[in-house]
Amino acid sequence: MSKKRIRIVLAVGMILCSLIGCAKSAPAGEMVKNRESAGEGEEISELPVGSAYVENEEKNEQETFPTLSELQEAVKEELDDHYWPEISISEEEFKKKTGISRNMYIEFLAQEPETGADIDTMIIIRAREDYVGAIEQALEDYRNRLIEENRKYPQNLCKVEAARMETIENYICYVQLGADTSIVAGKGSDEIAAYCLEENERAVDVLEKAILR
Repeated sequence: MSKKRIRIVLAVGMILCSLIGCAKSAPAGEMVKNRESAGEGEEISELPVGSAYVENEEKNEQETFPTLSELQEAVKEELDDHYWPEISISEEEFKKKTGISRNMYIEFLAQEPETGADIDTMIIIRAREDYVGAIEQALEDYRNRLIEENRKYPQNLCKVEAARMETIENYICYVQLGADTSIVAGKGSDEIAAYCLEENERAVDVLEKAILR
């Protein structure tokens, strides 16, 4: 074969190889474009920040608290005519009676009977976390003062001695109830105290269920 024919054959072979290579590969610019398109698809498939899932998860973690009026109504409904506290105690009077100041709690509800001769009382305090212990001690001191003040009034004394204080979450509840104790008055102070304690336990049970619902 002459040199001229060899050169022609080689040239044709190179052209064919070049054409085959182009059919199997894409230009560099097109590869970049395809890669960017794939990246865009991946981003769409990811869960975006602030999605409904995240919002729902945060919502489920939010704490809900019953209002103090709801708690009071729950006790009142349970005890019915045996619930006597109806008059709300002002913030100033509350501090004077118990020594508990405004900076110690988030909110409070304190009620006593309209008649000054009766001693039935209910106090519910949503305490600030750092003051739970201080409020408990203040209410214990308040109860001890009432005991001393009512030594000469047996029925009132029984109610104070039977008073219950219960801390549920950051709610501190003080219940000093019993209403009309005349039905057990003839049975002695122990029976009066037991009767009042039973009424207080009913109130605490209702409060606990309402707060921990």
